[in-house]
Amino acid sequence: MNIRHSAPVLAILVLSGVAACGGGSTQQSPWAAGGRAASTAPAQQGVVTAAEAKGILGRYEKLADQAKLQGKGWEAAEAGLSLRQTKADERLNGMIGNRSTNPMEIRKTRFTIPRSGANPPWFLAEFTQKGSKSWTQAIFQKTPQGWRVVASSLTDSTMKVPTIAKDRDGLATALPADERGTLAISPRQAAQSHVRLIATAGADPQARQTIAPGKFTTETANAVLDERKGMGGQWNVRYQPKLVPEIFALKTSAGGALIWYGALQGDSFIARSGSTLTASFPGRETAALSHGETFKKRVKRNSVTSYLAVIPPSRGKARVINQWFSLLSITGS
Repeated sequence: MNIRHSAPVLAILVLSGVAACGGGSTQQSPWAAGGRAASTAPAQQGVVTAAEAKGILGRYEKLADQAKLQGKGWEAAEAGLSLRQTKADERLNGMIGNRSTNPMEIRKTRFTIPRSGANPPWFLAEFTQKGSKSWTQAIFQKTPQGWRVVASSLTDSTMKVPTIAKDRDGLATALPADERGTLAISPRQAAQSHVRLIATAGADPQARQTIAPGKFTTETANAVLDERKGMGGQWNVRYQPKLVPEIFALKTSAGGALIWYGALQGDSFIARSGSTLTASFPGRETAALSHGETFKKRVKRNSVTSYLAVIPPSRGKARVINQWFSLLSITGS
């Protein structure tokens, strides 16, 4: 895991030619009795103790440092979307000679542990690293192979990150992805709306009503629109983001939710008959993945992105406050 603050831009495809060119869980509803467990419910424990969470994070740091040095072995530390992005970033950084072997050197830590009930169990670990004031959020989930990081994000002091609600025992409430409860929109609905906003370049009316404008929403949609316009009507383009099923949500002190989700995206570009424009990717990373090729007929660009968003209580629009973007491949002919 080597998350960077992502800018709201695509791995832009550039056309050139003689023509003028005119981019998770099943559990009992936490909303009953005003979001609190009924007084008659039996006492529950957290999915792990604070000491266990600290040990799990410590093990992760050791395994991650080993994987960095060896250039392999991330499967022992991560799984799911996080593993896919880490391996993609490591591969790409290796291609451009930018792979880091520096240890994580975790400094400050804090843990948010939900009550038992989510299946499979998961919790949130946050930490800073040497030389950085940013906080990394890592979702640890229990898998058949043990505890693994499955989702991640990065925040800093400039972001308005809500406080996560904790009960008198210091435990948090994990929210089901498909239940709205007192939220303005359910976690899955928020994630789906965000994906539709990007796929339609901001044209989906329902998505505009539920997702707040910002770097990772409307500005990204505008980048998609600009990329499409830059093709001069000579290439057909199709953006196909697909929401990853796993969504993690925690109740905030204000009654809203903090959610982690991700999407796989396969973008297709096909030259129309008679097109005089060719396609290329001049950026350092995109040039490496496309091997510096110039494409005349078709291009397929695959990527994966993780998001951190805030859903307000009752009414209002969901805010996407961070993304982690990873390129997987660029191929074509």
